[in-house]
Amino acid sequence: MNRHELKNLVMRKCVSVLSIAWPQADFLWRNGSLFHSVWARVGRGCFVAGLCVLCIWGVWQTMATAGWIQTHRMQWQQMARAQVTQQAEQALQRAKFKALFLTHAQKIEALLEYQSQVDELILAWPNSAFRMQLIHRLQQLAQTKNLHIVQMKFTPLPDEQGFEVGTLDFSLKGSQSATLAYWQSLNQLFQNGIWPKLTWRLLPMGEYALEGQIHLLWDADDAFTDAGVELQEASRVMAEKKSLSLDARALPDHSVAQMRLVGAVQSLTASQQTLFWTLVQSGQQTSAVKPGQYLGIENRLVLSLDAQGLWLGDEFGQPSSLLAWEKVPP
Repeated sequence: MNRHELKNLVMRKCVSVLSIAWPQADFLWRNGSLFHSVWARVGRGCFVAGLCVLCIWGVWQTMATAGWIQTHRMQWQQMARAQVTQQAEQALQRAKFKALFLTHAQKIEALLEYQSQVDELILAWPNSAFRMQLIHRLQQLAQTKNLHIVQMKFTPLPDEQGFEVGTLDFSLKGSQSATLAYWQSLNQLFQNGIWPKLTWRLLPMGEYALEGQIHLLWDADDAFTDAGVELQEASRVMAEKKSLSLDARALPDHSVAQMRLVGAVQSLTASQQTLFWTLVQSGQQTSAVKPGQYLGIENRLVLSLDAQGLWLGDEFGQPSSLLAWEKVPP
């Protein structure tokens, strides 16, 4: 039996069953006894129950759509939206934190730079070396605080009781914090100064104006002490000594302990000064040195030559060692 024959058989059976059942159902319906049987009652109950379930499901969907009932799906959707909102807020908070961190780091860096400048000013006070560049240093300090300089001048006055006297007049404009910080720096810097005038007021444009005058006292002899110009001169000399290149030294890669004194030479030029050269040998290399020249990796200073040998000095110019002749003086 093929598929087509099976289909025809099923159709014929269904038609025969309906043909037999339909007249019987019609007869029972006309006599009022259609639902008196058990199966009819069961079918009627199932139909009514299904209709009730369908009505309840429709009412449930209508109330859920209107928002009167919180279903699990709606709760999940609300939780998903709340999580997305929270993630956006967290990203915004992280961005704000990074911005605040960078701003704080910049403020700390600016504060350290400003404090270093103030420390430099305090370390220099009251040296005469600082007095020569007082206005320039104070102007730089004001520019770092974004202050507008209206006036700034220094007027020397007659000496009083062995002290040199000067008056510093200044007038600045800027923000409240900048002007206050600048005045605190000046008050910390010039601790022995006298303030005959100091005005701090709010301008109509919202800025603050700082105007003041301070009398400063300097020791008249500080330029000849180790706290004044003499210290800067000594520092300059030491810097020049350290900045000497290897070409200014003889045998810069050899130690003085390995050197031997092998001879001396006198120049035959027609100059007023007679130059004496000393021949120093280290290994296979021989160099000619003269007084005032540096020698060896120890940077020993060549002082003089006599019958005993070549006298070398330390970095302060004091005799510290002797490079004796290899055999006998020439």
